[in-house]
Amino acid sequence: MGSNCSNCSQCQKDRLDQINEVTITKKSESNKAVISSCSQQSYQNYTQQHKQKSTKSFEETQQQAQKQILQTKMAIMIQKQWKGYKARKAYLQTKLLFNKSQNNSVTVDKKSKRGKQKYFTKEEFELTIKSESLQREYRPKYQFVSGSTYEGEWLGDKRDGQGIQIWEDGAKYVGQWKNNQAFGQGTFYHVDGDVYEGEWENDKANGFGVYRQSNGVIYFGQWKNDYQHGNGSEKWVDNSVYEGQYEYGKKQGRGTYKWPDGSYFEGEWFDNKINGQGEYIWADGRRYKGIWKDNQMHGYGVYQWGDGRSYQGEYVNDKKQGKGKFFWPDGKVLEGEWHEGKQNGRGKFVFPDGRVKYGMWNNGKRINLEGQYE
Repeated sequence: MGSNCSNCSQCQKDRLDQINEVTITKKSESNKAVISSCSQQSYQNYTQQHKQKSTKSFEETQQQAQKQILQTKMAIMIQKQWKGYKARKAYLQTKLLFNKSQNNSVTVDKKSKRGKQKYFTKEEFELTIKSESLQREYRPKYQFVSGSTYEGEWLGDKRDGQGIQIWEDGAKYVGQWKNNQAFGQGTFYHVDGDVYEGEWENDKANGFGVYRQSNGVIYFGQWKNDYQHGNGSEKWVDNSVYEGQYEYGKKQGRGTYKWPDGSYFEGEWFDNKINGQGEYIWADGRRYKGIWKDNQMHGYGVYQWGDGRSYQGEYVNDKKQGKGKFFWPDGKVLEGEWHEGKQNGRGKFVFPDGRVKYGMWNNGKRINLEGQYE
C-alpha cells in the first residue's frame, strides 16, 4: 500500500485488520484496567475489614465463637430429634400392623369351636330305626330326625368306620367315626368356606391338624378339644408368620413372629400377646431386648438404634420411665430419671474423658447444669 494505491481490495482488508486490532487492544486494556481497579478495591476492602476485625476486643471475639458453637450444637440436637421422630414413627407404623395381625389371629379357635358345636350334638344321633347288628357294614344315605344325612359304615346302630355326614345348611364331615363320634382322620367343611383337616377324638379336633380359613389364614399344628394347643404355626395373607406354642387357642409360651418387611419378635407370649422376656428386631436395624407386657415394652430393657445410640433402663407402656442411661456412639452417657419417654429430674452427663456434669431436667429439657466434677 503506497502513494499510488488505488484502494484495492487488499488494501481495504489490511486497513480493516488494523482497525480491528486497535479495537481489540483497547478492549483488552480496558478490561485489565477494570480488573486492576476491582482488585485494588477488593484489596482495600480486605485491608479495611482486617483492620476492623483487629480492633475488636477479645471479649467480642469470644462471644462470637461461643455463638457459633451454640448454633452448631442446636443443629446437632435438631438433627437427633428428627432422627428420633422418624424412628418413633416407623415403630408406631410397625406396631399398628402387629396389632392388626394379632387381632386376626384369634379367629381360628373361636370359629372352629363355636362353628361345630351346633353340628355334633346328641340330637343328631337319634335313629328312626334301631339295629341290633354288631357287624360293621356299609349302608346307603340315612337321614336323621334333625334333617342331616349320613352315608358310610355302621356298627349296629352307631356310626363306626368311614363315613360322610352332611347337615341341612351344607356343612360336611368326611372321615372316620367311632361309637357315633368323629374319631381318627377327618375333614370338616364349614359353610363359610373354612376347612379343618386332621385328627379327631370325641367329635373334636384333637391331635395334629390344618385349619384353612376362607380369608387365607392357615394354621398347622396341635389341637386339643377344638383349640390350638401345643406347637403350631400360623401364616397370614400378608406373609406374616407365627411359630411357637399355643394354649387353648391362644399364643402362649415361647414363639417367634415374623413380618414381611423383615421385622421379627422372639420371646414369651401369654393370652395371645407378647408378655415376658423377648427381643424385637426392626427391619431398619433397631432392636429392643427386655421385658414386655401386653405387646408393649414394660420393665427393664435395652433399646438400640441403627446409628449406635442405645438406652438401658426401665419402660412403662412403651415409654422410658424410671431410671435409665442413654449412650452415644462417641462415648458420652446421660444418666438419670425419665418420665413419659422424656428425662425428668436429676441427672448427669459423663464425658468420654471421665468428666462429669450434674443437672436438672424437666420434660426432656435441661433447666440447670451444675459445675464440673472430676
